[in-house]
Amino acid sequence: MNFDFLQLSVAALGGTAVALLIFGVPGRWPAPLLRATERDTALASEAAQVFGRDAVPPYAMIVAYGLSAMAVFIFVSLLFGPILGLIVAVPVAFVLPKSMIQYFLKRRWLQIETQLPYAVDQIVAAVRTGKPLATAVNAVADTGQMPASREFERVAREQKLGISLIDALDRHGRNVPSLHFKMVDAALGLFARQGGDIAEPLTEMSKSFKEIWKLDQKIVTSSSQARMNFRVVNGGAALMVLMIFFGQPELIEKVFSSVIGIAIALAGVVLYAIGFFWMRSMMKVSV
Repeated sequence: MNFDFLQLSVAALGGTAVALLIFGVPGRWPAPLLRATERDTALASEAAQVFGRDAVPPYAMIVAYGLSAMAVFIFVSLLFGPILGLIVAVPVAFVLPKSMIQYFLKRRWLQIETQLPYAVDQIVAAVRTGKPLATAVNAVADTGQMPASREFERVAREQKLGISLIDALDRHGRNVPSLHFKMVDAALGLFARQGGDIAEPLTEMSKSFKEIWKLDQKIVTSSSQARMNFRVVNGGAALMVLMIFFGQPELIEKVFSSVIGIAIALAGVVLYAIGFFWMRSMMKVSV
């Protein structure tokens, strides 16, 4: 009981210290830590655009790693002891924040692909009023909807640095993960090189993107029942294991008290993981 009280006290003091640092108590974050997390912080700033934020503080990832390690250590140590808690907390502290960033980056690009047809329509409207293509791209960067406008802003920023529109579009097209955005960059780059009437091809491209999005929404709606069954099956299995662990821990001890029991438990975990990823891959449909 004293050890549990010590753990809770350390967690409370650590959380209070982190909160004070976040909310304005004077302090200097170590420069090596800031440099080491600079790339992850940049990715976190992009992921924050899902919530309408342009950037996150430079120390955000340091705090995220620290809080993740603290939370995992307390949870695991209360169940299995402090040694295992320390062993698990260190790797999970680095994996968990990055996994969350990757999740929100995927959501960001889903938002961008949803907004992309309307950004293309905005470029078409600007070109039809007689504006140059570079000016039309800058207009989307300045007045477009976030986060799609941030991608056009990258192209506009490179133009301000003296890079031509063609080279800026080519570089941007090589770096974005979205196939639709690559197509837009390629089309804009082609007409920037050769000239001609760009309004009609971009209009047709925008219509195609909208039809693809509608088809994708139909697929998501039709597969909602399968995804719900997937969550229920996997969540129910995990909940049952937790109920047995907390309700009848002697059963868990019997399983892990023999080599055969450990082998059966490991085989069950492997089969569960195979089934999980198999069902997950079956539900992924790309349009």
